[in-house]
Amino acid sequence: MKNLILLSTFVIPSISFAYTYTLDELYALALKNSKSINLSKQDLEIFKYNKLSSLTNMGPKFSTSAKYIRWNEPTDISFGFQLPPQFQNLGIKIPDKMHVMDQDTKDISLTITQPMTQLYSMYQIYKINKLNEDISYLDLSTQVSNIKYKIAEAYFNLLKLQKTKESLIQSIKLIEAYKEKTEQLYKNGMVQKDDIMKVDVKLSQVKDSLNEINSTIDIIKSSINILIGKDANEELEVKDTYSEEPKSFDYTLDECIEKALANRDDLKALKLRIEMLEAKRQATIGTMIPSVAGIFTYSRQWGNAFQKDESWFVGVSLSWTFWEWGTTYFQLKSNDYEIRKTRFGFDAMSDGIILDVKGAYFKAKNSFDAINSNKKSVELSEEVYRISLKKYENAQITATEVLDAETMLTTSKINYINSLYTYYLNLEYLKKIINKKEDL
Repeated sequence: MKNLILLSTFVIPSISFAYTYTLDELYALALKNSKSINLSKQDLEIFKYNKLSSLTNMGPKFSTSAKYIRWNEPTDISFGFQLPPQFQNLGIKIPDKMHVMDQDTKDISLTITQPMTQLYSMYQIYKINKLNEDISYLDLSTQVSNIKYKIAEAYFNLLKLQKTKESLIQSIKLIEAYKEKTEQLYKNGMVQKDDIMKVDVKLSQVKDSLNEINSTIDIIKSSINILIGKDANEELEVKDTYSEEPKSFDYTLDECIEKALANRDDLKALKLRIEMLEAKRQATIGTMIPSVAGIFTYSRQWGNAFQKDESWFVGVSLSWTFWEWGTTYFQLKSNDYEIRKTRFGFDAMSDGIILDVKGAYFKAKNSFDAINSNKKSVELSEEVYRISLKKYENAQITATEVLDAETMLTTSKINYINSLYTYYLNLEYLKKIINKKEDL
């Protein structure tokens, strides 16, 4: 008899878990994976090494050269005469020829050149590159601020929609419960058929709104995934750490304007560009100065009897382009107008920042004030809805009035949710406008 062995295979379905992110975690991922941030970091490295390159130009330059030559034959000089016979017995010997150069000759030299008067222009070029590096860092900081605000905007809008979704789900439950009561009253002959139809219409409208919100939630989640470098369709949830009402809004407009003018990176960058243009002008002036450089050269040679084996010298070289048909003069005039134009731009940007701060300040302040008023509206709407239900059960009001009370309640809840998260988003925008890194 064969033993029959049954093998049972249990298939465990794969479950996809959605990671829950806080706002700070979303910030970190967005900044880490942002292509524009990574490109700006490369620019920062380019300017850093340009700065170092211009700094080294001010030091002495070391150069060397070497040469090896093989001639077709050694070089000798023949004298072509002999001593007269009367002198030959004196023991004086004159060679027939003298060796001058080997067949192989070699030489090597080392030169050190130190620019002197050119140091002025070189320093200005170094200063330009240093300012370029500083500007690049400020531009990077501005990009970070913009990306963080995009994340905050998506985060708070998502929270707003999710809370609105909860309110609509609660509204559907209320309407469905109200529908049951209406159907019971209809059976008892206390209401008309059209009352049930009105409830069905209202229920259908709320469900349509819920479907629209679900679609918008999916779109916002996809946008957040793209911003943080994830797949657009990846499951994602956000953690709400802003559900409590803010304590107070105690900031003054003057304080915010003062901070913005002191902290804005784009304003700082424009100020540095003015300094850079001034350094460029000074570098142009430096080209008018005579070029003086100190020189030291050491040389060593082999195989040539007419040259010393070792030699060196110290000297100074001077060159000066004293006439160029006004080229430098016209360049200086151009530099002057560039500086003047950028200063006008600085003033215009300062005015624009003041207007931006005013707009952001009043948006934040007004949305803060709206929180309390909307909270009171919710409390009043709840009471109105409760009274309406009792009146309807006693046949004192129509179904339309009850539905209106329910709509007012749901709208009040949604308005409260919107005002709460809109305030937090407006506060983030105010922080961005005044470039305040920490919480207000």
